[in-house]
Amino acid sequence: MDLEKKVSEVAKKYALLNALEFGKANEKAVIGKVFAELKEAKNKAKDILKIVKEIVNEVNSLSHEEIKKLCSQLELLKEREKRKQQKTLPELPVKTKPVFRIAPNPNGPLHIGHARMVVLNDEYAKKYNGKLILRFDDTDPKNPAKRAIKEAYQMIREDLKWLNVTWHEEIIASQRLEIYYKWFEKCIEKGIAYICTCDAEEWRKKVREQRIPCECRKRSINENLELWKKMLCYEFKENEAVGRIKTSLQETDPAVIDWVAFRIVDNPQHPLYPQNPPKVWPTLDFASAIDDKLCGVTHILRGKDLAICEKRQRILYKAFGWEYPKVFVFGKIFSEEYVFSTSKIREQIEKKVFSGFDDPRLPTLRAFKKRGITPQAIRNYIISLGLNEAETKFDPKILYAENRKIIDPIAKRFFFVENPVEIELSEIPLEKVKAPLYPDKSQYREIEISEKIFVEKQDFEKLKGKEVRLMHFCNVILDKKAEVTGIENKDIPKIHWVSEKSYVEARLIYPEKSVKGYAEKNIENVEKNEIVQFERVGFARCEEKLLFFFAHK
Repeated sequence: MDLEKKVSEVAKKYALLNALEFGKANEKAVIGKVFAELKEAKNKAKDILKIVKEIVNEVNSLSHEEIKKLCSQLELLKEREKRKQQKTLPELPVKTKPVFRIAPNPNGPLHIGHARMVVLNDEYAKKYNGKLILRFDDTDPKNPAKRAIKEAYQMIREDLKWLNVTWHEEIIASQRLEIYYKWFEKCIEKGIAYICTCDAEEWRKKVREQRIPCECRKRSINENLELWKKMLCYEFKENEAVGRIKTSLQETDPAVIDWVAFRIVDNPQHPLYPQNPPKVWPTLDFASAIDDKLCGVTHILRGKDLAICEKRQRILYKAFGWEYPKVFVFGKIFSEEYVFSTSKIREQIEKKVFSGFDDPRLPTLRAFKKRGITPQAIRNYIISLGLNEAETKFDPKILYAENRKIIDPIAKRFFFVENPVEIELSEIPLEKVKAPLYPDKSQYREIEISEKIFVEKQDFEKLKGKEVRLMHFCNVILDKKAEVTGIENKDIPKIHWVSEKSYVEARLIYPEKSVKGYAEKNIENVEKNEIVQFERVGFARCEEKLLFFFAHK
């Protein structure tokens, strides 16, 4: 077999598999596979690139059903299943019933970045028949970016339920201040904490840079207890006093040295304290350390960006003779396309850039839900990333591929024509068309035929004067007056259409635009939240009668 023929076969195989997985074949991905399999192809790279480009364009002109059929004929589906074995998470060291926790900040609903923390903890809790605690981390009433908002608590609960997360206990950190106060007092009594009244900048230069203890560090336990009581009685103002955990001044990481456990906030704003809010607040490091101990947390799965928390908390645990939970770190999910900052999303919503937290342009779970992304697809996507420290760039195509596996077999098929162009058939070979309702052809839908039908403007302009197949119906020479050439299923371009006798106006909302079009009348029976496939267009979720949100190809 000559090289060009080999390249064509290999390129077609990978273009079809790539298109089946991601909706469209990616030229660069296919070229990489070809060169990896056919080492000799690199010697004729220029010619090979041309062949691959032609094949990718050819595959991308096919419908999803045609791609699937070709994959089946070429026995590529079995190969795909071998290559795409579902990834599973690594085992954890577990001796007794484990206790995990998730600790979202209620400053907004969850997005795909939060999903890694949520899904990993939930998967492991279920895997080992353990306990999962939902802890709202809401002890920063000062920083506008991290400040809690009232509606976010319920939003997060709803997001977790939709994601099929099971939690067994719920605690709200801001409602446990008295517990944290008592434990800090115990820290003072034990000699491992003190009240510092130094200027923050001077303290940093002296203690963290020069490693010289400040005068506050030398105070007696009784003196510190008195100052602590003054803090709690608001006799100090913001920045005049903080509560510190005493560490070695020789700590390798300066940020660990005598870290702050409590601070004063003069004008705290907190949704759960609408009147007379407390002014003495614990840091995340202190509050979560105490809660983890009191709640019996045995395993912590946290983002790599929170590694400093572990260093600080281990010092506290060691001082009390406690065993620190086993820690497993994962990398963040980041994106250059999507806004991942909850505070920035809130800001853009206030400026009317986004319509709300479920705006289809956002990476929030409720936005994905609105578009028809299933919770299991999100879970599968997170599991596929594994439990490791590598940071991952969010690739929506991979998420969509996971979703497609779930919805493709069960989504009803319909036609939706954007920018409709009216054409007139030379004859009507059939009065009604029976088109598959599902890809396995277990059920059919009927479409009543008329002389006048509508096709997409893009198809009309591209294929005018050529023989095309009106899907599931007949073949025509495409023009304003279209000559019917037969009803046999020929190997010619296939386009979707709607009949003048049986269409309704519908709206399809994409992340970046909203379009009106004509859809076959059968979609009037589609129920709210049902996910359908508009053939050759993509999958969409029904928001209300004749209104759909686009999911993906």
